[in-house]
Amino acid sequence: MKAITTLFAGLFLISLAANGYAQSLADLAKKEKERRQAVKTEVKVITNDQAPKSGTVTTTSATQPATPPGARPPDETTGAVEGAPAKEKPASDEPVDLQGRPESFWRQTMADAREKVQTLENQANVMILKLNDLQNRFYREADGYKQQQIQREIQKAFYEQDLNKENLAKAKAELAALELEARKSGALPGWIK
Repeated sequence: MKAITTLFAGLFLISLAANGYAQSLADLAKKEKERRQAVKTEVKVITNDQAPKSGTVTTTSATQPATPPGARPPDETTGAVEGAPAKEKPASDEPVDLQGRPESFWRQTMADAREKVQTLENQANVMILKLNDLQNRFYREADGYKQQQIQREIQKAFYEQDLNKENLAKAKAELAALELEARKSGALPGWIK
């Protein structure tokens, strides 16, 4: 008899607990529903115009912007808001640095700067070969008048070589300054290499 009363007492306690759990679960569901409704009404959409211009934070929005007062809701097919001013869309999804310059800008600019340096280095090598040839011609020539002409060409070549050295030094300095500017503006390393 004692076992039966213990069994009934246990079943009674389990039924009370289950009933209490069901009520608390219903209360939790109701509270969660209220919380979700409150969150929907309290959502604030921040546009790019309202975001700080620090450049360190990039935000994206997956929702449609709020409809301006007096405008009709967005068109379902295009997402455009009638009566709102049309904003320019970027040409592509290309990443940009902190200054707003795209990856293609940096790749092209760095390629042009490197090509300029390479061209000047090639011209310097050509100038060395030209000078060597002129000096060989000078020493092979027996006629004094022709030696004077070759000597003028040699002087002209030395002048051109000096100009090339100056231009090459400037081009290398510009390339280094460009790399520094790219790093400061937040361009990724792959864009400038």
